[in-house]
Amino acid sequence: MPLSDYVQLMKLRIDSLLLLVAAAGYIATSGAHIDPVRFGLLMLAGFLGAAGASATNHYLDRDLDLVMHRTRTRPLPQRRIEPPAHALEFGLGLVVAGLVVAAVGINLLTAAMIGLGFAIYIGVYTVGLKRAHVSNIVIGGLAGSCPALAGSAAATNAISLPAILIALLVFLWTPGHFWALAYRSREDYRRARLPMLPAVSDERTSAWAIALSSTVVAVASIAFVFTAAFDALYLGVALFSGAILLGFAAKFLASPSDETAWAGYKFSGIYLALLLFGAMADAIVRIPV
Repeated sequence: MPLSDYVQLMKLRIDSLLLLVAAAGYIATSGAHIDPVRFGLLMLAGFLGAAGASATNHYLDRDLDLVMHRTRTRPLPQRRIEPPAHALEFGLGLVVAGLVVAAVGINLLTAAMIGLGFAIYIGVYTVGLKRAHVSNIVIGGLAGSCPALAGSAAATNAISLPAILIALLVFLWTPGHFWALAYRSREDYRRARLPMLPAVSDERTSAWAIALSSTVVAVASIAFVFTAAFDALYLGVALFSGAILLGFAAKFLASPSDETAWAGYKFSGIYLALLLFGAMADAIVRIPV
């Protein structure tokens, strides 16, 4: 069995985004006072936890992946990893390793936040809600917020206001981002009988939901400046990137299509990355509003 199949189980692109969330939680809390060893251990523990959660998700969703065109070439549906339990063992092994690194090398609170993210993603989202309720990605999106809390915990062994706001940002961003992807793949979700919003609602309702979600996250990200957590540099990034995000949302709402949904989905990921880099830069170079 090729090593590349196990690498595919880890979903490295998603891992990279989650590590960026963790880094933002750390630096928004620590400012310029970055401990390179502690930060490095956070990145290692976070990667192991995220990659392990992804591999576990592959195992639990292997029946769905076989049905959906978007996922049917993954290693488990194609029987490139046999028996499938090897993927589960691989995933759980990575998660345990990440928790040990966090607990021993950093602190217990960091390990708890990584563990909480795994529990929400696998227990609440994958097992509990994904196949059962249209709120699946709304509630399950909390899993993506946990790296920000883990980052803050690694920096100070406490949860800071900036990290809480970054966690809230990710939570608000998640539904619209994944609904846009699901809109483009709605027939796949219907075939798999997954109650993702665009698969169970008409196109106009889905378009309004995606546009409203984008508006909420754009407005909320700007409103964060009214707290003591962020200053002018972050505000500039939030205004610039938020205006572009709203432009994509307006275009999609005016003309819902697979193409406009895909364009909004792709920029949505860039938008979150811009805000996270903005939050980190703002914490290092404080420019009062």
